[in-house]
Amino acid sequence: MNLNRNQIIAITIALLSVLGGSTAQLTELFGIGLTKIIIAASTLGTTALSAVLAVITSQGGQVRDVLAMPGVEKINVNAAANKTLAAIAIDPSVDKIAPTQAAIQQVTQTAQAA
Repeated sequence: MNLNRNQIIAITIALLSVLGGSTAQLTELFGIGLTKIIIAASTLGTTALSAVLAVITSQGGQVRDVLAMPGVEKINVNAAANKTLAAIAIDPSVDKIAPTQAAIQQVTQTAQAA
């Protein structure tokens, strides 16, 4: 099984959430003091990782992840692109993505409006 970064973060969030909801069981296993520490740490970890996941799974992050996938040669962007996609498509530092010939002007205008 090949897990990507986003899946690993999501699984970690799920496991931390299980700990957060297991106060009664953790108290039986570790006592009240250690359980409070475990719950606090899992809550902080869940919150922090959720914030990170929200950022890296944005539209721009998804496009960059697809561009980095083996087997992707080129992504052609047409005039219907939103600001995020248009900005990536005209960025000269990003390989394997570009506006179609017919949409260069519209994609550039959309990106500049961002």
